[in-house]
Amino acid sequence: MQGKRSIRLIAFDLDGTVLDDHKKILPQTKAALESAAGRGIEIVPATGRPYCGLSSEIDRLQGVRYVLTCNGAGVYEKETGKCRMESGMSLDSFLPLLAEVEPLPVMADPFVKGEAFMNKKNRPLVERIRAPEELKEYIRRSRTLVPNLVEYLRKRGDEVEKLTINFVEDEEGRRQGYDEVVNILSRYPQLNAVSGGMRNIEVTKKGISKASGLLWLGEFLGIPPQEMIAFGDSGNDLEMIKAAGVGVAMGNAEEEVKEAADFVTLPNTENGIVYALQKYGVVLGEGEER
Repeated sequence: MQGKRSIRLIAFDLDGTVLDDHKKILPQTKAALESAAGRGIEIVPATGRPYCGLSSEIDRLQGVRYVLTCNGAGVYEKETGKCRMESGMSLDSFLPLLAEVEPLPVMADPFVKGEAFMNKKNRPLVERIRAPEELKEYIRRSRTLVPNLVEYLRKRGDEVEKLTINFVEDEEGRRQGYDEVVNILSRYPQLNAVSGGMRNIEVTKKGISKASGLLWLGEFLGIPPQEMIAFGDSGNDLEMIKAAGVGVAMGNAEEEVKEAADFVTLPNTENGIVYALQKYGVVLGEGEER
């Protein structure tokens, strides 16, 4: 055993972390998290998804009280959908960026107040992105189609929690429009861009990350960072893994995430969360007694 820690909060990314490659939570992982919750430990999904896009697997996970959404731009009560904290991009900052990106052959989908939107013309691109069918279905299910995103958001008037940009790849794996998007983003230093897996780009307000959302929730609940363990696999998990007392990279994680982590566990398809929780004494291994 790695050594028991006083852990009061377990944060975990969804895709590639708590969810396997078929977007399911493995039974052993589900049991371990629910066991921890039953002992008063907060179990907190920390995702790039909007509130409306939370997995049905999270709906069935017992003991979740709060979820971090949109890479930390929103903290929601799971059961009620009440937003406890929001830190979005102002329209003055965001709409010029969106106006530059929208004409490109990319899926640039803004997340606002727990909802997700897509330009209607981009709907066919969902079928062309390189992603599992389960992830494509999540995108289809979660997006509301509008004919003109810039005009819709301007009239609506709400800040934007996050922008997700997904790319279609050619036969050589080159992302169409990627270089143009990176060049555009370089002109918006007030915004923060990271990789969220799927070889995409995710944009939030500068200073916003899963780490900032996690630290806000910790202060709200009275739980210091050193009493947290965080799990992730992608660039949008990097700051959270650095901020938690114990940062754990999945065995399938990107190399920069592994390098930043305190521990590299098994992959998401092999109950990696359970393995790490047992190593750190957060849950019991087989044959152990509390």
